[in-house]
Amino acid sequence: MKPLQFRAPRRSVGRLVGLLATVFLTFAGLVTAAHADPLKIAMILPGPITDNDWNSVGYNGLQAASKALGVEVSYAENVSDADAERVLRDFAQRGYGLIFAHSFSFGDAALNAADDFPNTVFMAGTASKLTSNLGTYSNPDYQGAYLTGMLAAGASKSGAIGWVGGMPAPNMLANLHAYEAGAKEINSKVKVMHTFIGSWYDPPKTKEAAIAQVEQGADVLSAQGVGVIDAAVAKRVYALGAMTDQNHLGPNVVLTSVTWDLGPLITDVAKAVMLKTWKSANLSYGISKGSVQLADFHGLDKNIDPAAMKKMLDRMAAIKAGDFVVPLDTTNPD
Repeated sequence: MKPLQFRAPRRSVGRLVGLLATVFLTFAGLVTAAHADPLKIAMILPGPITDNDWNSVGYNGLQAASKALGVEVSYAENVSDADAERVLRDFAQRGYGLIFAHSFSFGDAALNAADDFPNTVFMAGTASKLTSNLGTYSNPDYQGAYLTGMLAAGASKSGAIGWVGGMPAPNMLANLHAYEAGAKEINSKVKVMHTFIGSWYDPPKTKEAAIAQVEQGADVLSAQGVGVIDAAVAKRVYALGAMTDQNHLGPNVVLTSVTWDLGPLITDVAKAVMLKTWKSANLSYGISKGSVQLADFHGLDKNIDPAAMKKMLDRMAAIKAGDFVVPLDTTNPD
């Protein structure tokens, strides 16, 4: 007996071939998607991740995004401006699809690297310009600086307060002006001293500058650089921390700190990259989004004039509600 044979009608052959092709392409697409390289995120930082300041915030935000999304992350700390572009390119060549240049001074390096790696998304802390694959993000801690300026004036007995920062970048200038504006809301005659040390990370120089302000009469200091709190401890004056809760650095002198949680921003950017919905933009997550807050007072609020404290809390509530906008002033006073 001859084996049975199947012969498709001629008019069905084309349809069958088309169906098989569709099935093949669909399967191939699923395989490709299943084996697509997962997103990896990298960050370069200008200082050590243990500084309890700017670099700690970047590192903590990176780790928060990794935990939230289950993605691989990596970082390079203590990266100089001269090495920034090289390190960014290295991460891009190693397949990191999202790279954060976490410094006010890494913008140009990120711009140059982004130009040669069009399929990699770069985010620079305050970039001078945007491109199709380069976005930027700012640190709106000037909103918190306004509030701590109010607290500084409310805690000062001498009528003079200080502020020490790194370099006159736009974010730092915004912080300084907001701090002064907040202080003058409490005491219109308050004297606000400021010093830029010319470096993003030089604790000895920062401490020296802060001590100089104390010797000129400042009895409350805004710590916009590592070393200010050391000076406050040594001189027994009050300080206001930045970026993280820095009370542990001076338990008896750090009244509170302006904290910055970068985790939500990094997570949102990474989600957008993964979903291919990311678009270049300037992102700013401040008080209204819960990213900028005031840390616990650790019982030291008793050293602040109650009337000033109440005004500060009212201002914070107004900022959250959108009823008060902290002035954004980036002019250089020097």
